Amino acid sequence: MKKTLAILLAMGLTLGLAGCGSSEKPANNAAEGDDAKPAQEQEAEMSESADAAKEIKVGVAMKTQDGAYFTALATHVKDYCEAEGWTVSILNADSDTLKEAENMDTFITQGYDLIFMDPYETDGCVEAINKANEAGIPVICMDNSCGEAAKNVTTVYSDNLQNGREVGLWVGANSFEASETISSVLIAGQKGNTVGQERRTGVICGVIEARTGCTEEEAWEAAKAMEADLINNGSAKNEDANFEILGIGWGDWNADGGLSAAEDLLVANKNINFLFGENDAMVMGAMTAIDNAGLSEQVVLAAAADGQKEAYELIKNGTPYKATGENNPQVVAEVAVGIAKEILVDGADSTGYEKYTTTPANCINPDNVDDFYNPEALF
Repeated sequence: MKKTLAILLAMGLTLGLAGCGSSEKPANNAAEGDDAKPAQEQEAEMSESADAAKEIKVGVAMKTQDGAYFTALATHVKDYCEAEGWTVSILNADSDTLKEAENMDTFITQGYDLIFMDPYETDGCVEAINKANEAGIPVICMDNSCGEAAKNVTTVYSDNLQNGREVGLWVGANSFEASETISSVLIAGQKGNTVGQERRTGVICGVIEARTGCTEEEAWEAAKAMEADLINNGSAKNEDANFEILGIGWGDWNADGGLSAAEDLLVANKNINFLFGENDAMVMGAMTAIDNAGLSEQVVLAAAADGQKEAYELIKNGTPYKATGENNPQVVAEVAVGIAKEILVDGADSTGYEKYTTTPANCINPDNVDDFYNPEALF
């Protein structure tokens, strides 16, 4: 009996120890599981912290802030970038190529991740862009194009040729009698500027196409020839379209420049019936000169771009200001920042973009101005 009892006690002890071991193992597994979950969370938090620490810095190199368009463009770029959580710095070149280069150097030496640039001069900006490219910093140009040798990602701007053409088509079809000679003067932005050349050539193309009924291709060829005559000789005429440009003035893209250029042109050209310009600001300045000369009832005004809300108001109110092309800085900014996000966040190849990225072309006139006018717009 004693021997049997001892055996039973020994077996019970073994089972008890085994039971303790079983009960401890799940406890240990549970403890390991509890420890593992916080570790995973901690790892995720560390990853998020690392991402937060990897701050994206972008620079905005503006050629000028003298004008509502440029101010709005810089503001919209800043707003869209900050919505992505990026740090943004804006530097203004004050229409100075050397200062523009210095601003680009600042972004390069401080290791910015990407630069948005509104170039002052088409060729003058090439060296600065290529210097950034060599430093591994992508450059997205906006509003104005850069030279062919520039290694930028793309240039985002409105379709200057087609915007101008749409304005010319509308003016040619709606503002003059078919037999009437269109005698005009042009207010241009800056000598040698590609954007300005595209805009004025577009308007010329549209007028010729509307007045002659030729094909678009034929109108472009005629417009290029007329634009070349204008630049080389100071005046030009297309006989088939009964359309002449009696002079060109340079308004440096702003209202004061447009006013001064128009005043000079009107001294020798008081019999004009059409004044057009490469942006709204210059044409609105020229409109003051037209008013002061007592020619408001005689002269139709139009701009190849930009779609400034003050110009829309003039169009809405039935003034001689009849048409403008849409170059919306908010749309340009949105497209440019979208491309930047593809590169900086999604890992897109910065060399894989087309040289030019254009926004849709539209002619705003009395028939459709209400569809585009926004009194709350920055521009």
